Amino acid sequence: MVKIKPFRAVRPEEEYADRIAALPYDVYNRAEAKAYVEDHPLSFLRIDRAETQFADSVDTYADIVYEKARDTYEAMKRDGYYVADPAACYYIYELTMNGRVQNGIVACASIDDYLNGVIKKHENTREDKEIDRINHVDVMNAQTGPIFLAYHATAVLKEIVAKVKEKAPVNDFVSEDGIRHRVFVIDAPDTIDAIGKAFADMQAVYIADGHHRCASAVKVGLKRREEHPGFSGDEEFNTFLSVLFPDDELMIMDYNRVVKDLNGHSEEEVIAYLKEHGTLTLKGEQAYRPAKKGECSVYLSGKWYSFVLPVCKENDPVKSLDVS
Repeated sequence: MVKIKPFRAVRPEEEYADRIAALPYDVYNRAEAKAYVEDHPLSFLRIDRAETQFADSVDTYADIVYEKARDTYEAMKRDGYYVADPAACYYIYELTMNGRVQNGIVACASIDDYLNGVIKKHENTREDKEIDRINHVDVMNAQTGPIFLAYHATAVLKEIVAKVKEKAPVNDFVSEDGIRHRVFVIDAPDTIDAIGKAFADMQAVYIADGHHRCASAVKVGLKRREEHPGFSGDEEFNTFLSVLFPDDELMIMDYNRVVKDLNGHSEEEVIAYLKEHGTLTLKGEQAYRPAKKGECSVYLSGKWYSFVLPVCKENDPVKSLDVS
């Protein structure tokens, strides 16, 4: 049984939505984030990366940075850049990229489902990466970054999404990267009940992206429980912000890394090293896209190769390559 709850969202006023919308906080380094905020003063990045409002001499993780994030958020709410819905709702978040549409249901997921393994993860997390988001959520007392969850598509939810999208969205804009974003509010009590029941009938949902944000949100929730020993379980801190997409609308995109130089090694040495540590297969001069899990492509001197590391058994040490 998956517990997915409606919530009262604080969301951008339609007039400002395209200027507030921002890419995830961790796709920028500090200099890039600061430059972007200077050109986009309403961007949510001012809140997500509040160090952009300080001199570079201020530590990114200083207490005053998180306090500034909270103060900026509260000020923008007072100034009318954000609106708060009067009652708990679900929301549909529709994205369209190159004509391809996917629909997420924005909701709150249970920290107990995460702790009990009902919400499935496929990555371990590092404590040093969690601390920043723990402090950010804790000081702001708000969930600022949704966790990307996936679920097995159901006819019931597809029908609900299609019906809700027949009415006008509350947000509709195209971002700088050409992606169209639309948001629909689900506030009808019978529809809210039907969505909750549809998820309750599922055995599990899956983290597609956001493992560190999720772990951080859960730890803040547990901290709140310690601070409120008589908690009932209905408090907002028992959940975390999520957007859930059906599996049949997801597309796994290539995740490519480019090595700028060979660090003093010849191409022959690199090829020999790869052959020593895995299976390297020449594929020719046409761009090669990996076709199976655990496979990657390598491009050297106009030629493409397939490279596969040996499969790790359960008790094997983690395998990695060091080409330094």
